Amino acid sequence: MRILIVEDDIQIADMLTEALTNRQYTVDIAQDGEAAWHWVEMTEFDLVLLDITLPKMDGIRFCQRLRDRNASIPVLMLTARDTIADKIIKF
Repeated sequence: MRILIVEDDIQIADMLTEALTNRQYTVDIAQDGEAAWHWVEMTEFDLVLLDITLPKMDGIRFCQRLRDRNASIPVLMLTARDTIADKIIKF
């Protein structure tokens, strides 16, 4: 299984990468939305772990762009935001 981690905090990205690679997953990392977009154009992923607050293209816009192109990659969004409005967004 190949997973794309999209996270601008390198410590969090490294922690997730270590945990996933220890379980035999293949992991790639992007630190901003534009870099993540380049990854999904070039590579097939089984899952995207996506931070919402990112430089260049935020996680919400990235996910909308995926869905606009009918990409069916499962996306698990990560966030430190804590309001209900931040957590409930329909795509």
